[in-house]
Amino acid sequence: MIKQLITALLLLTLSLATFTTLANSRWGSDYFPNIELTTHEGKKVRFFDDLIKDKIVVINFIYTTCPDTCPLETAHLVRVQRIMGDRIGKDVFFYSISIDPDTDTPAVLKQYRQRFKANWTFLTGDEVEIVQLRKKLGLYIAEIQDGSNNHNVSMIIGNQKTGRWMKRSPFENAHVLANQIGSWLNDFKAPSKGDSYANAPQLRNISTGEQLFRTRCVTCHSLTGHEAPDALGPDLIGVNQKRSQFWLLNWLRSPDKMIANKDPIALALLKQYNNLAMPNMRLNQLEAKALLRYIEQQTQAVTKSFTKSRANGATENRIVRVVNPWIRAAHQEATTNAGYFTLINPSDKNLTLISATTPAFKQIEFHQMTTEDGLMQMQALKTINIPANGHVNFKPGGKHLMLHQPKHHLKQGDTIELELSFKSGKTQKVIMEVGG
Repeated sequence: MIKQLITALLLLTLSLATFTTLANSRWGSDYFPNIELTTHEGKKVRFFDDLIKDKIVVINFIYTTCPDTCPLETAHLVRVQRIMGDRIGKDVFFYSISIDPDTDTPAVLKQYRQRFKANWTFLTGDEVEIVQLRKKLGLYIAEIQDGSNNHNVSMIIGNQKTGRWMKRSPFENAHVLANQIGSWLNDFKAPSKGDSYANAPQLRNISTGEQLFRTRCVTCHSLTGHEAPDALGPDLIGVNQKRSQFWLLNWLRSPDKMIANKDPIALALLKQYNNLAMPNMRLNQLEAKALLRYIEQQTQAVTKSFTKSRANGATENRIVRVVNPWIRAAHQEATTNAGYFTLINPSDKNLTLISATTPAFKQIEFHQMTTEDGLMQMQALKTINIPANGHVNFKPGGKHLMLHQPKHHLKQGDTIELELSFKSGKTQKVIMEVGG
């Protein structure tokens, strides 16, 4: 996959030259193989006559059993789709064509499309003709065709009517891609002369972890504390506290193996996100650790930004800001459980949390794990002080909620409603999810 990404970046640097060359030699019906393809709905279409003639198009090649690149590519194009809105299918057309037609039947493509919430056309056809089409589009590299469905990860965007075509990386910034597809191809103008690039501001250094997150994770995950309703994966703020590092490292490096081995957390995530499996990104141990460090740094940064917020609308009139609330998935016969979150006080006055209650458990206590003479000790706390413009972390190995005598067994993915009571007499409700 790394070699493929490097190839994509090299092709990206040549894209402007490619654009100029192709724009000067308009491609018409005599250039494109007008092969027959079948859509995910089972409809027979011709590549030139029905799909691209006089249209602005985005064409990529994928296969549904791809463990890494294709899922990321499809998910990223879904982000472009969101930006372009109802233009998709009206004046801009996306096409994903399978390179594994023996496996990717219309029914398989339809299911794959639904999992990603993609609103464009997926197609299959004759393998030999699809290879011919890939060669004509410049998206076939013979050197990497080793029988394992390796393929060029570049895609092509173009306006057949004007003859303007460009190879692009599908991992380009989604807003940049949307602008190139929706504006450049529709109303191209020669670039005007401007200031020298030498006068551009110097960019900050980006850590390995941030680079990995931006290129591998951001397509499906946010890192803000706010998960979008249609997110393809969970928001990752606080995930270092929610899961053990051992589990996270295994998950980042071999998610496919964990799913195959029926890891309960992995299966619960798969079910929660519409059976959209996390791809194996081929990370080594150092890369996985760098990625987790970046997520932890962002978690701390987001927590600080929430702390600086004031009650004038930024906190939506809540007493405290609650980040990453969750409780452990306990054994069916367990009589106690533990809960965690970060409580952020956005006001200029100290807050005192005096109790927490829930219909799901008979009693909740505040506890603190401490180490005395090398031994872990559990200490009950009567109240929790949250300093002005500060925060308190409830996390494994530290402060936590001790929940006694569950009313019923809680499974992975279940939620409970918690009510926090403060010394001021005010209360606030919190929804907590059952995690790993």
